[in-house]
This record gives sequence, C-alpha cells and structure tokens, in this order.
Amino acid sequence: MRGAGALRGIAAFALAWALAAPALALDANRATAAELETMRGIGPALAARIVEARRERPFSDLDDLGRRVRGIGEAKLRRLREAGLVVGSAGHVQRFVGQPVATQPKRSRSAKSAQPDVAAAARSR
Repeated sequence: MRGAGALRGIAAFALAWALAAPALALDANRATAAELETMRGIGPALAARIVEARRERPFSDLDDLGRRVRGIGEAKLRRLREAGLVVGSAGHVQRFVGQPVATQPKRSRSAKSAQPDVAAAARSR
C-alpha cells in the first residue's frame, strides 16, 4: 500500500513537470543576450552571435538559427531544442482579424436615424 502512494506521488510530479516544460521555453527571436546565456551551452559569445543574426532578420525556425549562427551544429541545436529553445512559439503569435478602426467605413446617418432614440422617448413621457 505504501508503494502505491509513492508511485502516485512520482506520477503526479512527472505530470506537473511535463505541463511546466512549455512554460520554460525561451524564444530565440525575443530573448535578450542575458536570457540566452541562462541556457546550458550558450555563453556570452554565442548569445551575441544569436542576437546579431536576429537583428539582420528574425529566425524562421530553429533550423534557420542553426544555419545562420556560427558555432551551432546539429548536436548543439538538438541539445538547445531539448533544453527549451524555441522560435516564435504558437502562444506568442498574435494575428489581427478585421480592419483597423481608422479604415472602417463610417455608418451612414440613415442607419443611425433608423434606430429609436431611447433618450428622446424617455424625455417626452
């Protein structure tokens, strides 16, 4: 009976860790050099090269980062991916749907006058 409780505790910890892992992701297109340096395998020189390559144009994915930044080979890229380095995670993508307020067509007066004027009706009572 005692082993079952320990097993449940381990399973709960593993589940919590799995759910927390995406929160530990670091976006290479947004992170500062100091934040990049917190990742195992990225020192000051590599962090500076990542930031410099990103200034030229943002990375499209981790493979793009690996191609453009000197010092990142397949093995290091795999380790960085496993450590939580991402590029433009889906949770950060913002997409605008519709027209900006300034370009929306204005409502015509006829549409406005077709609506009953509740305030005027209340005053006439």
